[in-house]
Amino acid sequence: MPYGVFPVPKSRDSGKRGTRVPSLAVRIRTRLGRAELDEALATGADPASSAERRLRAEQLRSPAERARIANGLVEALGDARRGEPMTLRVRPQRAVVRDAADDILALVLRLRDDRPVGIAGVAAAARLLDDRRGPLYRDDAGDPHDAIRSAHSAIDATRAPAVEFAAQAA
Repeated sequence: MPYGVFPVPKSRDSGKRGTRVPSLAVRIRTRLGRAELDEALATGADPASSAERRLRAEQLRSPAERARIANGLVEALGDARRGEPMTLRVRPQRAVVRDAADDILALVLRLRDDRPVGIAGVAAAARLLDDRRGPLYRDDAGDPHDAIRSAHSAIDATRAPAVEFAAQAA
């Protein structure tokens, strides 16, 4: 018994062999560049192409991040239905959010369920919520209905059909 009667301390990986914790530098770059990483992942960039994209994709897959995005969208719906807020914080356009309420609720429900998600769709939903220059916040940024629907359809998209099509073509 190398430690006597005391238990052997657990390592950082908590018994998960083969998992590697990203370095502090990668975590900081991921946090500071979250908007750019979300934009790249939403447009279909490969998550395995860099350590930062890989970490951000893992974060977007996590139930906690999906819940954060869903809760933010629900908060935007609540703000749109209430009176004028007494705050300086930038808020989504009320009329736009009220018009897209059904689509937003469908997106929220999909984010909150336990089924696997497409990273591009979750990144697009994160951009909807976090990008203050996006269609929920500005008139000249595009159609919010299209942005919400494309995020929802990208969440349901998986790479499996592409693999099946490639196998059938060969």
